[in-house]
Amino acid sequence: MGAIKVCLVVPFEPLRIGLSETIGEADDMEVIGEARDLTELVTMAAFTEADILVVDSTAVLDGRQETYTRINEWLPALKVLFLGTADDARNLGPEDLPAYMRLHTLGFIMKDGPTTRMLDAIRLVNSGTFVCEIELIRHILTRLSRAATYSPDEDQNGSSLTDREMEVVTLVTRGLSNKEIAQELFLSEGTVKAHVSRVMSKLGVDRRTDLVRHALSSGLVAMDDASEVRA
Repeated sequence: MGAIKVCLVVPFEPLRIGLSETIGEADDMEVIGEARDLTELVTMAAFTEADILVVDSTAVLDGRQETYTRINEWLPALKVLFLGTADDARNLGPEDLPAYMRLHTLGFIMKDGPTTRMLDAIRLVNSGTFVCEIELIRHILTRLSRAATYSPDEDQNGSSLTDREMEVVTLVTRGLSNKEIAQELFLSEGTVKAHVSRVMSKLGVDRRTDLVRHALSSGLVAMDDASEVRA
């Protein structure tokens, strides 16, 4: 059996170089491609030749629609190991699961573990085994449990908002623009706009100023967490 062909998608160059050297030193693995982000990934022949993709979670925070459309063509066959943080686990909601479940095999491990754990995770995901940190599993189950017991009345007080949506609402009440919120949360401006639109729909408001008033008057965001609202 040949070496496991690995393709790396890691924006931070020093981390990408370190991972490439570490994985390449394993007797049963070979790094055949490296990319900074998803847009660069889909231009590489190695993308379709790799047995497994090792993807830093920061590489999927932004991207053009055409990039995701092209990746979508290969989704059913992809084996992907995500390297993430505790924040990534907290920000993953039930609405995100369908896209992940379309992958052939999925793995998610934290970046703070030893080298051997990452290499073992690559082998397991490559063999078709689902790999996931217990912290993420607990979080997903908690979020799914909340979604299962959801009541439409909860929308009015904001208890149905995701953790990420709450972060966006808090920053909106501080007067930040979508662009500023995107920079603060390391998201694309389009993603922030989508979050704001979804929150307004959930809370039944039509304007940004109404969203701020509702968030403050209902106690969704504490007055201490807000500043003077920009016109």
